[in-house]
Amino acid sequence: MTAERLIIVNGDEGVEICLVCRNKQRAETAKNSLLKTHPNATVDIVLIDTSSIASVIKGAKELRVKYKHIDLLYLNAGAFLVRRGINWSHMMSEIFDSESPGQKMLHMFTTGEGLLLQGDSVTEEGLQQVFATNLFGHFVLVQELKTVLGNESPSQVIWTSSRASVKSSFNVNDMQHKNGQDPYGSSKFGIDLMSVALNERMNKQKVYSHTCCPGLVLTNLTSAIFPMWIWYMLLPFFLLMRILISNFNMTACNGSESLVWLSQQNPEKLDPHSRYESNTSFLGKRYVTSRKLPVDVGPGDRLFKQCDSLYQKFKKGLPID
Repeated sequence: MTAERLIIVNGDEGVEICLVCRNKQRAETAKNSLLKTHPNATVDIVLIDTSSIASVIKGAKELRVKYKHIDLLYLNAGAFLVRRGINWSHMMSEIFDSESPGQKMLHMFTTGEGLLLQGDSVTEEGLQQVFATNLFGHFVLVQELKTVLGNESPSQVIWTSSRASVKSSFNVNDMQHKNGQDPYGSSKFGIDLMSVALNERMNKQKVYSHTCCPGLVLTNLTSAIFPMWIWYMLLPFFLLMRILISNFNMTACNGSESLVWLSQQNPEKLDPHSRYESNTSFLGKRYVTSRKLPVDVGPGDRLFKQCDSLYQKFKKGLPID
């Protein structure tokens, strides 16, 4: 949906789109769909699985050959592994033990914090799956594409973060979240930290990094929580909830609002310490708000250095810890 809206905003011949995907069949389907409605558009495909660093390095090489400069780099791959369902005990404790149960429940459904019992796994390369997919694979991609980002003209790196970014879940000494219970919230807070750290290092190169949040959108990630038919049954309830929670966007078009909005801004004038969030009013109007990130430069710097050290090990073929 973001790709289609970028074509609409810029015109069929005003933008070159490259779909960086893990699944070739789905990528081809998406490309054909775009070309059916926008036959004059330029749409290409490069296969990358961000959970595999070897795949990222290989795909980045292909991108460097194809493009002399990348204006917008969307880092949107995500893994959310729900293997044990709803955290009912936590939910009940928030309802019955909290002094402000209504406020706590709104916070839980807005951010997802503590709502689900998450799982994780280890990739063939020895990394935690969620960390590799959501954060580290994207970090490696940015590093591998440095030569085609910024310099003579600005580039904007746009990370898909989330209101589920939980500061208390992240520990820079356990950046892969091997010892925690919220790998998704940890990885998303890591994204917020990394975006700030990239700006500290790459703004002089005219590379600007920002984070966004699409809100609650019905995707493959949400279908891992409940079957889609349950989500559709809950749809009237969510539409009513928009009165209180504006990021219940539901559709990909609504969720893409902040991603497209960022592409139309002067990246130099955006606040690198804010996350830009997609919202939909009760009447269905899309709009973007910003939210200050609870991040500090120090932890972001440490995260960058640790990710860079891990990246160098992969480049040199050294074993990882």
